[in-house]
Amino acid sequence: MNCAEHPGSETGQRYGHETDASLVARAEAALMAAHGCTPQVAAGILTGVARSAGTELRTVAETVAAVAESNAQAPPETVRAAITCALRNVLP
Repeated sequence: MNCAEHPGSETGQRYGHETDASLVARAEAALMAAHGCTPQVAAGILTGVARSAGTELRTVAETVAAVAESNAQAPPETVRAAITCALRNVLP
């Protein structure tokens, strides 16, 4: 998979009650905890993945938050690949 391939929405409306800002903040925190990145880098990863996937930021945040909550070892392959690609572009 390359950076141009797109992750799909795999969480549906699970987080429909949560505000976008709150959901994005939780997804950023999950990325920071998992990858040791700064809040700015985590935000950049989420927005970059959403932009490259042609989807809404909320959809990406829902997926990241769901994976973090499920204590999964790894997110779905499409999301993992997009995050890995984004990290390569922003981390030294």
